[in-house]
Amino acid sequence: MKQKKSLEGAKHNAKPSIRKMGTMLGTGILCVLTIGTIGAMSVIGNPEVITGKETTAAEKTTEFSGSIDWKKAGIEEYDLFNKAEIVTTKAKTAAKTTKAVEKSKATETEETKKTTATKKTAEIESISSKTMYVKEAVNFRTGASKNSDVIKVLNAGNKVTVNGKTNDGWYRINVDGVTGYCMAEYLTASAPVKNTTAATDKTITSTPSAVNSGTISYTNEEFEMMCYVLQNEAGGCSNASKIAVANVIINRVKSPSFPNTLKGVLTANGQFTAISNYYNKVNAPTQNTKDCVLRALNGEDNSKGAIFYYAPQYCGSSTAAWFETLNFCMELEGQRFFKY
Repeated sequence: MKQKKSLEGAKHNAKPSIRKMGTMLGTGILCVLTIGTIGAMSVIGNPEVITGKETTAAEKTTEFSGSIDWKKAGIEEYDLFNKAEIVTTKAKTAAKTTKAVEKSKATETEETKKTTATKKTAEIESISSKTMYVKEAVNFRTGASKNSDVIKVLNAGNKVTVNGKTNDGWYRINVDGVTGYCMAEYLTASAPVKNTTAATDKTITSTPSAVNSGTISYTNEEFEMMCYVLQNEAGGCSNASKIAVANVIINRVKSPSFPNTLKGVLTANGQFTAISNYYNKVNAPTQNTKDCVLRALNGEDNSKGAIFYYAPQYCGSSTAAWFETLNFCMELEGQRFFKY
């Protein structure tokens, strides 16, 4: 009996333990469900937790759209940044266009001012024709400006006809039927004193006899040819340079390497292109040039035997290189003289 009671007591005592365990398990499950629910709600309310990103599109949207809630914003609000960018680009383009237009207008204004100034400078006042003379060598130009092309160089003593003037010191003149311009300060109303410089002990005249003999023989035609060539080769240079160039021509007549007449030397192909001025009667020689020709023909020689010469400032590098292979004689006023 004692043993049976003990078994029943044990059974009675075991029942409360199972009941307690059930209670504990139910409470645990309830806690887990509660925690899970709270976690799920937290996740739903904070999508950042899902992505794991600290800075989200919501923050970027707030930066450009102010107080707009990114979850509630429509598609047009998501495009706000692109729209702002387009507006900014259009504003920049408009600003550039405005600046370009203003710059163009400013350039046009400057060009208009320049054109107006040029027109004012180029205004020619016609005056009664009068004869004047060149005081010293001056450029005869196509227009009343130092930037205009040079027709030729007028030498001291040249006679010109003045028929107009500008308001800035230029004369419109006519020389040998050609109209051009030169600076007024180089002209004078006083005729030059006739130059009768002697080459030796006798007075030089500008008209030699029909056939002449000095260092070489020459005709009146050849004398005139030589004067035209010298005028256009060295018309603006000193007497020394003119005489040196004249002697280059004479030395060629004497040299077996060239024709033995003045005409032959002066008309040789590709040598003295200024001979065309003789045939066209352009840029007539001055009395000074004629005197220098006669001085050379009568024996005055400072050429040191030269039969070639060139001015470096008017020659290309290949031409200059050829001259420099010859025997150097001298340099005079920027012109270099050579011989074989």
